[in-house]
Amino acid sequence: MRFPRFNEDGPLASYELEAMRSLSSAFLTARYEWQMACTMWDRLYTAGETAALRRSPASFSFFEEAVGRLASGVRDYERQAALVAWRYTAASLVLGVAVLRRIAEGKPPLTVTGVEELCQEPTLGQLHAALSVPVADLVPERRYPADIPGDRESSAREWGTVRERVTDVIDLVLELAADEDAAHPRTRDEAATCLLTRHCPPHTDPVYDGVLQPLFQLAEQVPYGIARIIDRG
Repeated sequence: MRFPRFNEDGPLASYELEAMRSLSSAFLTARYEWQMACTMWDRLYTAGETAALRRSPASFSFFEEAVGRLASGVRDYERQAALVAWRYTAASLVLGVAVLRRIAEGKPPLTVTGVEELCQEPTLGQLHAALSVPVADLVPERRYPADIPGDRESSAREWGTVRERVTDVIDLVLELAADEDAAHPRTRDEAATCLLTRHCPPHTDPVYDGVLQPLFQLAEQVPYGIARIIDRG
């Protein structure tokens, strides 16, 4: 499990640490399942293309039939794994940023109820707000910043890029609702109150495309940022 070690007697409340660790394990597991499903889909898609190259009519088409059935199941599993990964990755990032910010600002621990609420899937607007927190400025520079020149600026750009992609997702959710003549959402503000897992119709291209992979990276970085703040005291 890729999660930093924390002193149990440090500034993190036990329930904050437990929640972050549990969400990290959840999204890493879902991430690996999604990535495996993507690999399987690519392999079966290639096999399907190979089958389509057969020019003469075949007496038996079991190969094509098998590839089609397998591909259908893998496609469904890929989307399911992606949505599960999104739910826990987004929650991990939002909770992690809240804890990081309160540690950096020397504030008391979050309440148990507050942590429980942050463990739920955040709305797109809540995720966008968490990505707007200046995490790069809150985390101390590395002990030897010359080893990674421009690290802080690079981190800020990375967070900004993912934030812009979440903005694109909000716009896409709004467009999908308009295309399907849905009653909700009708405005960008309403779209920001949506949960991605409930607004990703299976008959459309995944709205998480281009966002999920970089979101993994940020969610995994946040606990290490917290550890750096604690280490610097």
